[in-house]
Amino acid sequence: MDHLALFRIPFVGLKPGLHDFQMEVDSLFFDSFPSSETNQITGLANVTLDKLGSKLDCVVAFTGEATLPCDRCLADVTLAISFEERLVVQLGETTNTEDDIWTLGSECHELDISQPVFEWIHLHLPLRRLHESLEDCDPDVAEYLSGSSEKPSETSGSSGSGGTDENDGIDPRWNALKDLK
Repeated sequence: MDHLALFRIPFVGLKPGLHDFQMEVDSLFFDSFPSSETNQITGLANVTLDKLGSKLDCVVAFTGEATLPCDRCLADVTLAISFEERLVVQLGETTNTEDDIWTLGSECHELDISQPVFEWIHLHLPLRRLHESLEDCDPDVAEYLSGSSEKPSETSGSSGSGGTDENDGIDPRWNALKDLK
C-alpha cells in the first residue's frame, strides 16, 4: 500500500479557488523515507490549496508531537511541533522542484507534497530536546548529573598521574593488542 498517496493532490480537475485537505502524519509516513531521523512523530497537516489559473499556492499548517531521546538523559521525551509553511507552484513547460517556486510540467497531473512536509517537520524539530526539568529525566542519570555519584576519573582505572597510561586497572584482553606493534 502506498502510504504517501494522501500527500498527492490531483490539481487538474480542481476549480479555481480555495481547497482544503487534511493529511495524517504517522510512523507509516516516516517509514517511506529511509533518511528519517525518527519515525515517532504523529500529527495532522491541514493543507489549503489556492488554485489561481496556472499558479498553485499551497499552505501547510502542521500540529503534532514528536517522541525523541532527551539530550540530557537519553530517555524518551515528547515535544510539541507546530508550524505553517508555504509552497508556491506554477505550471510550465518542464518540471523543476529544486527552486523555491516549483514548476510542474504538462506531464504532471498531481502535486506531491510528501517530500516538503517531511523536510519541514525535520526542520522544525527543536534543537534542544530536554525534559521540562531535571526531575523528569532518568533518575540514575539525574543523580549522576547532580554530582552526587562518583566522578568519572575515580572509576576509570587511571592512576590520576596527569594522563599517563599505566597497565594497572586495564582489562587483560586489551594487553594482547599491545603485542601487535
